[in-house]
Amino acid sequence: MPNTINLVTKFQPLLDEVYKAASLTTDLENSAVKFDGSKTVKVLKLTVPPLGTYTRNTGYTAGDVTADWEPFTLTQDRGTEFSVDAMDDEETLNMTFGNASSEFIRRSVVPQVDAYRFAAMAKAEGVGTAAAALTTGDAAIKAINAAMTAMDEAEVTAEGRILYITPTLKGLIDELESYKSKLCIQRFSKIVTVPQSRFYSDVTVDDKGFAKADGGVNLNFMIVEPKAVFAVAKHKKLRVFDPDTNQKRDDYLFQYRLYHDMFVYPQKAAGVYVHKAQA
Repeated sequence: MPNTINLVTKFQPLLDEVYKAASLTTDLENSAVKFDGSKTVKVLKLTVPPLGTYTRNTGYTAGDVTADWEPFTLTQDRGTEFSVDAMDDEETLNMTFGNASSEFIRRSVVPQVDAYRFAAMAKAEGVGTAAAALTTGDAAIKAINAAMTAMDEAEVTAEGRILYITPTLKGLIDELESYKSKLCIQRFSKIVTVPQSRFYSDVTVDDKGFAKADGGVNLNFMIVEPKAVFAVAKHKKLRVFDPDTNQKRDDYLFQYRLYHDMFVYPQKAAGVYVHKAQA
């Protein structure tokens, strides 16, 4: 299978770069995980003792630090294959297959993964939530400030928070050109604009791709402290066969399988704040 191996070696790094460039949620991916088989991923969970009483007779209060690998089960096992006729590829100067592979990652894989991740965070228990129709820049700023205050009160780490917001709302804020908008935006380590087409409170995922689920609503913005969540994108298998290796047809054959999921740490759920549009 040397041709297959060479093609995978060629395409995998290129497609990984396409994925990273197009994805809006790569900042939330956690590589410090331990895979236990194909379905379970384990994340290190530390428990530290409380601050106790120091007495002059006995000294320090004894305490223990425990380190456990907390298991999470992946639920999103997704895969697709497609082929390109050898002559079609040749007649386009060998560009069709490579471009189709890149477009598949950019237009099919990334939007679905992002949409699922946002919905998974929006549905997680314990996250901060609010709902309102935001039609002006001032209304958007007030809602964002209220969200930040709620997170501050919950003692969520202030540094590193990411604001995910629709381009429409971000535009309304930018149009203000006031100190209020600048102060609001400057509090975030990063601002990511998310098209409404992948920004829902709930999604359905099937063989046709993804769509807003029944009962799901549009999201206005989401604030995430990255340490409160972790996304896992396990590229289970990429297989590429050239026409000489493909036993069925004179085609280039592309097979892609992605095993992934999105989790919010229960004890850190306050690190996610979701603002929904009114249903």
